[in-house]
Amino acid sequence: MFCLDENNEPYLKLADKSKGKITVSNSLEKGYIYASFFFYDKVMDELKKLDTMIRKVMDEIRMEVHFEENKNMLMELSARVRYTIGNNALDAFIKEILAEDGFALSLTPADYELKKFNEIKEAIWSELFENFVNMTFRNATDVGGYKTFKFTEEYVKELTDRQRKLLAPALRMAGFINQIRLEEFQLLPDFSARYKPIPVREKFDAKEEEIKMNLKRLMEKYL
Repeated sequence: MFCLDENNEPYLKLADKSKGKITVSNSLEKGYIYASFFFYDKVMDELKKLDTMIRKVMDEIRMEVHFEENKNMLMELSARVRYTIGNNALDAFIKEILAEDGFALSLTPADYELKKFNEIKEAIWSELFENFVNMTFRNATDVGGYKTFKFTEEYVKELTDRQRKLLAPALRMAGFINQIRLEEFQLLPDFSARYKPIPVREKFDAKEEEIKMNLKRLMEKYL
C-alpha cells in the first residue's frame, strides 16, 4: 500500500521494513496519490457521519427493546436506517458495526450488500469531487487572466491536518482531470487561491489508465 512519509512524500510500504521504502518520483503519479488520499479522507469523513447516525439509531432501539446480543437487533436497525436514508444500501455497514461485539454468521454481509455499499461510497466520492470542482474551477472569479476563489470557512474548518497538506496537490490534479493546468498557482494562508488556467489537450482518461498501470507494476514488483 502507498503511504506518506514525514516529509509528505508518497512511498510504497514494504512488509519487510529492512528493505527500506520505495518512493514515487513521477510528478503525475505523485499527484494522483495525493488526490486519492485527499478524497479518500473526505469519503471517510462522510462515512463517519453515517456511522454516528447508525449508532444513534442503535441507542434509540436499546431504549425501547432489550436485546441479549447486538446481532438480534439487525432487522429493526436495518429497517429504521432504511427509512432514514430511503434505501437499504447501508446493510453491509450496519452488519460491520453490529459485529464489533462478536462474530455471527447472520452479520456476514452478502455480496449484493457489499456491492450496494460500494456504490454508496462511489456516489459519495463523485459528489464530493463534483462539489470540489464547482467550488474551485467552475465558480472561480476571472481577474485579469487569472482565476481566483476562496474556500468557505466551514469547508476549511472540517479539514484535518493531513487534508490541509494534501489540498494544494489535490487541486492541481483535479485541474488536470478537467484538462486545466494551473500555472502560477498560489494557495494562500487564508485558503484563497489564484492561478492562470492553461488548457490541456490530452484527456485524463487515457493518462489515468497509464498512471494506474505504473503504480500497479510498482506494487507487483516489490510486494
